[in-house]
Amino acid sequence: MFLRPLLCTALCVLVMPLAAAAQVADRAGLFFDDARGTASSDVAVDAQGGLHAAYVHYEPEAEGAEVVYASCPGPMAACGTFVTWASVELMPSARDVQVALTSDGRPRLLIVSASTQQAEGQDYSYAECDAGCEDAAHWTVTRVATNWDTMASAFATDWMPQRTFLLDAANRPQFLYSDRNYLVEPDHYGTFWMTCKADCADAANWVETDIAHHAEYDTEIFDAPALALTPEGRPRVVSRLFALSENGEDAADGLYYLACDSGCRNPASWRRTWMIDTGSGSYPSPTWDLAIDAQGRPRVALFTGDGLEQDDLEHSLIYFWCDAADCLSENSWNGNVVANEGHGQGASLALDAEGRPRMAFLNASSELGFAWCDEACETPEGAWDATLVEGQGDLQPVRPTALPFTCDGELWHGLAPQLTLQGDGRPLVTYDLSVEGRCLYHEDGTPDDEILYNFHQLWRGARLLDFAP
Repeated sequence: MFLRPLLCTALCVLVMPLAAAAQVADRAGLFFDDARGTASSDVAVDAQGGLHAAYVHYEPEAEGAEVVYASCPGPMAACGTFVTWASVELMPSARDVQVALTSDGRPRLLIVSASTQQAEGQDYSYAECDAGCEDAAHWTVTRVATNWDTMASAFATDWMPQRTFLLDAANRPQFLYSDRNYLVEPDHYGTFWMTCKADCADAANWVETDIAHHAEYDTEIFDAPALALTPEGRPRVVSRLFALSENGEDAADGLYYLACDSGCRNPASWRRTWMIDTGSGSYPSPTWDLAIDAQGRPRVALFTGDGLEQDDLEHSLIYFWCDAADCLSENSWNGNVVANEGHGQGASLALDAEGRPRMAFLNASSELGFAWCDEACETPEGAWDATLVEGQGDLQPVRPTALPFTCDGELWHGLAPQLTLQGDGRPLVTYDLSVEGRCLYHEDGTPDDEILYNFHQLWRGARLLDFAP
């Protein structure tokens, strides 16, 4: 596939630098359970405006690291302190959690935790509750899958957004996970689309479909896939692939779009196309997201990394769209550059009721930004705007950090934003924040004025934020 916008001419639109953007004034937020470290936050909104969140305690697994479900009847104006929320701990040793709601507002979770089955692995558990969900006794938690060799993908990192779990229109859950387990017979390796049609609290009712290509004794790697559905329930995936062809030979690495229209439990029904090289690097790191409009057309947000052939697209936020009948065909995708200069990491994409794109992301200083387009968004004339939502200066007064006496400053880093649009289109974002301190050292035997320093994480917290751009 050839993407026309990669020459940054009339097809590329740059917004103002985020450092110069006005900051939102209408903003309300809270930290979940700020007496303890928290992470991996996610939120969903029911039809009545009620808020349903999930997160994990960020602490060593030996000390708990429980996954927590929390709810508040809403609206956000009435949920501005955590004491107004009902919460329940569901299981220990959790690493990540995602939340989805049935059409009548019942919570469903995908929990990733340290494996109870084998060392160096992860369990994938499905949790459901139909009533009285502030009581752990009303939840059913079912281990559905276990993987080994968690380095096989970036699913498990604590700074990458997790976008692998959802419910279809019939309230049936599905998720993606990867495995490279050579300790079992037969070997279990691939990337699996896990689906359940009924009685999903019974692990026997889940079916796995391997959507990866394979070499003789290996599999390609899906890096942080994003899963979405068309209005007809057809699955769509965007992921960076360290790719193989169907015959097991090396293929081009980069961002791929995968689609299946029927018979999707048959791996042969899944088709794919290469979109663009994502670049590489650990900071700022490439990230991507996928949304589907009411006509079933895909939209993708990509933040690029280092080492692109077209170097003026490095560290840029790009919005892609496909309006063609077949988005797996040549020349079916187009795109605009929304921001550059390092603004856009972790971009989370959502479409409002009119199909207009909105993105929450981190700017070049790891502060929360928001971008939106209201007119001609899928044309070269798309008009994008952006704002800084909140930064270090806003957060320090809300939750001052107790610095060790050897540390002389703190630095706030945003992580893994997740954007949800409320019924009126107002943005709701969960994201994690890491607070690091610059801590000073003096080694014995060195001159008194020879001071060393390192940055250490002092606190990690999950935050929920409601705002109007």
